[in-house]
Amino acid sequence: MKKRLVCIGVLLSFMISCLLVTGAFAAKDTIVLDASFGKVTFDHKKHSETLKIDCLKCHHTWKAGETSGKKCTECHKATAEGKTPSLKDAFHQTCKGCHDELKKASKPAGPTGCTQCHVKGK
Repeated sequence: MKKRLVCIGVLLSFMISCLLVTGAFAAKDTIVLDASFGKVTFDHKKHSETLKIDCLKCHHTWKAGETSGKKCTECHKATAEGKTPSLKDAFHQTCKGCHDELKKASKPAGPTGCTQCHVKGK
Protein backbone atom coordinates (compact mmCIF):
# COMPACT_ATOMS: atom_id res chain seq x y z
CA MET A 1 0.00 0.00 0.00
CA LYS A 2 2.84 2.40 0.90
CA LYS A 3 4.62 1.63 -2.39
CA ARG A 4 1.45 2.43 -4.31
CA LEU A 5 0.97 5.78 -2.54
CA VAL A 6 4.61 6.70 -3.16
CA CYS A 7 4.25 5.83 -6.86
CA ILE A 8 1.08 7.93 -7.14
CA GLY A 9 2.80 10.82 -5.35
CA VAL A 10 5.80 10.66 -7.66
CA LEU A 11 3.54 10.46 -10.73
CA LEU A 12 1.46 13.46 -9.60
CA SER A 13 4.60 15.48 -8.83
CA PHE A 14 5.96 14.69 -12.29
CA MET A 15 2.70 15.73 -13.99
CA ILE A 16 2.51 19.01 -12.06
CA SER A 17 6.17 19.73 -12.88
CA CYS A 18 5.47 19.16 -16.59
CA LEU A 19 2.52 21.55 -16.48
CA LEU A 20 4.58 24.22 -14.73
CA VAL A 21 7.46 23.88 -17.18
CA THR A 22 5.17 24.13 -20.23
CA GLY A 23 3.52 27.23 -18.78
CA ALA A 24 0.05 25.73 -18.56
CA PHE A 25 -0.62 27.79 -15.44
CA ALA A 26 1.11 30.92 -16.78
CA ALA A 27 -1.59 32.52 -18.92
CA LYS A 28 -3.83 34.98 -17.13
CA ASP A 29 -7.38 35.59 -18.27
CA THR A 30 -7.13 39.36 -17.90
CA ILE A 31 -4.04 41.56 -17.84
CA VAL A 32 -4.05 45.13 -16.52
CA LEU A 33 -1.36 47.42 -17.92
CA ASP A 34 -0.60 50.48 -15.80
CA ALA A 35 -0.03 53.15 -18.47
CA SER A 36 0.55 56.86 -17.81
CA PHE A 37 -2.60 57.86 -19.74
CA GLY A 38 -4.72 55.39 -17.72
CA LYS A 39 -4.93 51.67 -17.02
CA VAL A 40 -5.55 49.34 -19.96
CA THR A 41 -7.41 46.08 -19.29
CA PHE A 42 -6.55 43.40 -21.83
CA ASP A 43 -8.69 40.27 -22.14
CA HIS A 44 -5.95 37.71 -22.85
CA LYS A 45 -8.30 34.73 -22.72
CA LYS A 46 -10.62 36.26 -25.33
CA HIS A 47 -7.76 36.98 -27.73
CA SER A 48 -6.01 33.61 -27.30
CA GLU A 49 -8.87 31.15 -26.82
CA THR A 50 -12.01 32.75 -28.27
CA LEU A 51 -10.50 34.67 -31.20
CA LYS A 52 -7.74 32.05 -31.69
CA ILE A 53 -5.03 34.65 -32.34
CA ASP A 54 -1.63 32.98 -32.71
CA CYS A 55 0.59 33.70 -29.69
CA LEU A 56 3.43 34.76 -32.02
CA LYS A 57 1.32 37.64 -33.34
CA CYS A 58 1.96 39.49 -30.05
CA HIS A 59 4.78 37.48 -28.48
CA HIS A 60 7.10 37.89 -31.46
CA THR A 61 10.28 36.77 -29.65
CA TRP A 62 8.90 33.35 -28.75
CA LYS A 63 9.48 30.23 -30.79
CA ALA A 64 6.49 28.29 -32.15
CA GLY A 65 4.96 26.17 -29.39
CA GLU A 66 6.43 28.16 -26.48
CA THR A 67 4.03 29.27 -23.79
CA SER A 68 6.35 31.64 -21.98
CA GLY A 69 9.39 33.71 -22.76
CA LYS A 70 10.75 37.24 -22.61
CA LYS A 71 8.58 39.96 -21.15
CA CYS A 72 7.94 42.99 -23.38
CA THR A 73 9.89 45.25 -20.99
CA GLU A 74 13.07 43.22 -21.48
CA CYS A 75 13.52 44.80 -24.93
CA HIS A 76 11.02 47.68 -25.05
CA LYS A 77 11.99 50.46 -22.64
CA ALA A 78 10.35 53.80 -21.80
CA THR A 79 12.05 55.39 -24.82
CA ALA A 80 12.96 53.94 -28.20
CA GLU A 81 16.45 52.46 -28.50
CA GLY A 82 17.71 52.26 -32.08
CA LYS A 83 15.29 50.13 -34.11
CA THR A 84 13.48 48.91 -30.98
CA PRO A 85 10.31 50.95 -30.38
CA SER A 86 9.43 52.19 -26.91
CA LEU A 87 7.03 50.07 -24.85
CA LYS A 88 4.18 52.49 -25.56
CA ASP A 89 4.86 52.47 -29.31
CA ALA A 90 5.22 48.68 -29.37
CA PHE A 91 1.82 48.21 -27.69
CA HIS A 92 0.18 50.77 -29.96
CA GLN A 93 1.70 49.21 -33.09
CA THR A 94 0.66 45.71 -32.05
CA CYS A 95 -2.75 46.26 -30.43
CA LYS A 96 -4.10 49.32 -32.19
CA GLY A 97 -2.41 48.25 -35.43
CA CYS A 98 -4.21 44.90 -35.40
CA HIS A 99 -7.55 46.55 -34.65
CA ASP A 100 -6.99 49.07 -37.48
CA GLU A 101 -6.17 46.23 -39.92
CA LEU A 102 -9.40 44.44 -39.00
CA LYS A 103 -11.44 47.62 -39.46
CA LYS A 104 -9.90 48.20 -42.91
CA ALA A 105 -10.90 44.66 -43.84
CA SER A 106 -14.47 45.40 -42.64
CA LYS A 107 -14.18 42.78 -39.89
CA PRO A 108 -15.24 43.15 -36.26
CA ALA A 109 -12.41 44.91 -34.44
CA GLY A 110 -11.45 46.11 -31.02
CA PRO A 111 -11.12 49.71 -29.87
CA THR A 112 -8.74 52.19 -31.50
CA GLY A 113 -9.52 55.40 -29.62
CA CYS A 114 -7.42 56.43 -26.61
CA THR A 115 -10.23 56.50 -24.05
CA GLN A 116 -11.67 53.25 -25.37
CA CYS A 117 -8.65 51.40 -23.93
CA HIS A 118 -7.17 53.75 -21.34
CA VAL A 119 -9.21 54.39 -18.19
CA LYS A 120 -8.09 57.11 -15.78
CA GLY A 121 -8.25 56.23 -12.10
CA LYS A 122 -10.61 58.08 -9.77
